[in-house]
Amino acid sequence: MRVQEHIKLSSAAAVAALPWLKKDVWIPLAASVLIDVDHYLWHAVTHRTFSLRAAIEYFGQADPPQLQTARLLHHPIVLGTLLFIALRTRSRVLALILAGLLFHVSLDVVHTTQMKFLKRSLSAKANGLCPECGQACEALQLHTVHIPANILDRYNQRNFMVMCPTCHELAHS
Repeated sequence: MRVQEHIKLSSAAAVAALPWLKKDVWIPLAASVLIDVDHYLWHAVTHRTFSLRAAIEYFGQADPPQLQTARLLHHPIVLGTLLFIALRTRSRVLALILAGLLFHVSLDVVHTTQMKFLKRSLSAKANGLCPECGQACEALQLHTVHIPANILDRYNQRNFMVMCPTCHELAHS
């Protein structure tokens, strides 16, 4: 899911929670948006550069690796530890941070599930052939053709196509 989509959905959730959380609504909102700092930190350590541009290029490539090590704050053990500490200390702030993190992770789960479904269904329609070059390919990759303004239309098949890795990389260059 794109950062802009996380910000839109997290902001909508914050507006919905405003009557209950009042002035503390910014805590889960910030946690939900800032959780992805783990991707940048992983990139900085792994690639030995603090360049934000390099990290954006890496994660913006055609089919970036989905490594669990790049998602430390998303890991169930980290989230479970935070839950344990929040319950043990009865910390409202930590509980609100955890709520924001869990909201973000739940959005990621929905996104991943939808993208896998799209890839399977569009690959089946393509019969293992890249629509761009016509070559047979066992592992077609999902390419976003159009990002709709309406976030509710995000996972419509007309916004995606499958391509072979070569054509997909060319589409991103």
